[in-house]
Amino acid sequence: MYLAIDDTDSSRGMCTTFLLTEIIERSGLDIIGMPALVRLNPTVPFKTRGNGALRVNLGRGEGQTRRIGVFGNRPVRAFQHGSEAIAERDLIDMVEPVVREFAELGDDNTNPGIVVSRQELPEEFYWRAVQDFLTLDDAEEFLRKHGASYVRIKKGRGIIGSAAALSWRGGRKTYELLAYRYPHGEPLPLDRRMSMASEANTIPGTFNNVDRNNMHAAIFPSEKTPVILGIRGRDPEALLGQGMDMVTSWNVDHDRILVYESNQGTDDHIIENPVKLQDYHTYRITGRVISSPYSIRGSHYFCNILWKESTVKIAAFEPTKEFRQIFRQMIPGDMITVYGSFSSGTINVEKLDLMRRARLYGKSSPACPACHKPMENHGNGDYRCPTCGERQKIPHYTVVDRSLSEGHYDVPVIARRHLSRPFDFSAQTVGGTGR
Repeated sequence: MYLAIDDTDSSRGMCTTFLLTEIIERSGLDIIGMPALVRLNPTVPFKTRGNGALRVNLGRGEGQTRRIGVFGNRPVRAFQHGSEAIAERDLIDMVEPVVREFAELGDDNTNPGIVVSRQELPEEFYWRAVQDFLTLDDAEEFLRKHGASYVRIKKGRGIIGSAAALSWRGGRKTYELLAYRYPHGEPLPLDRRMSMASEANTIPGTFNNVDRNNMHAAIFPSEKTPVILGIRGRDPEALLGQGMDMVTSWNVDHDRILVYESNQGTDDHIIENPVKLQDYHTYRITGRVISSPYSIRGSHYFCNILWKESTVKIAAFEPTKEFRQIFRQMIPGDMITVYGSFSSGTINVEKLDLMRRARLYGKSSPACPACHKPMENHGNGDYRCPTCGERQKIPHYTVVDRSLSEGHYDVPVIARRHLSRPFDFSAQTVGGTGR
């Protein structure tokens, strides 16, 4: 039986992934396949934190198993196949009290949703949820049409994410190892966090672990939640083996470890070649730079590109740190591809591809055509030879070597979105081709 939950956390605490581990622990049911952490449209205004929904298939396991986690001292295993072992209504009756016990229901923005289904749901709803803007009515109509059972708690917006999680097929996917302690403890000192994040970087296939330039250990959450740390990777076996061993060797007090498959690092949220740009969507568009970058208070940078026949403003905001130094070196005539979310007429750039550099010319005084001595600039296009008095109006132009090379530029790890795929991923490192 497929179960999905969403929207149980808040900016103050909890994590829906931990709540799922509690449900698994209390259910006494087997896990069939890997549980999934599915990130959705990162631009929706009423998301809690990372806008991630959870899915698991619970039943009576059959066939081969593999270890995907540890709860206490007990290994958690996922079965290759399984059969139904609980009715939809019984599963909801078991899950709902757990959600009500742990969810941050005192927060106005926390509105949990629970969805149960005998089968996965059609994939089109996932793509709408990760790229578009959906309503509760959209979700309820979809769930009723496909015979899924659901419960809304408070406003129940979580059924949107839950329905999407049950629709995700994992055409492209990565994995994440999450370690938990409940209730949460105090954060580790920065030097130890940086050391551990750097060590996690040695696990084959992992990504977004550490940002040394900005002293940011990305494997550790910034909020106080039951999640102690999370290590993302493209190789599940490396996380299940070396990753688990490494976390254990750190002697960090934890209650549970569980590895999820995920759509993180897949770029599934990006709409390519759109007809038009709309708020709350993320796009990939190619255009020509038509204005020099400029900054405003707060060290945010902007410039304009010509896309199709429209002028589009693009931005590199302060949280993108050193990426702004790349952004400010662009000049009119550069051909670029930008990836980012569109809001109020501006694309917030999350990565950039400089496809073709424009030539940058420098102007200097010409040489005297008569005596070949450097001429002096007297302003307003008046160049005079100090030796023979020869005059000329046209300066000398030379091509200036630009330090900005053609190529791919990501924002630093500290500013990366969960869904954004780093440029150093090849097409083969995130399984499949997606949509």
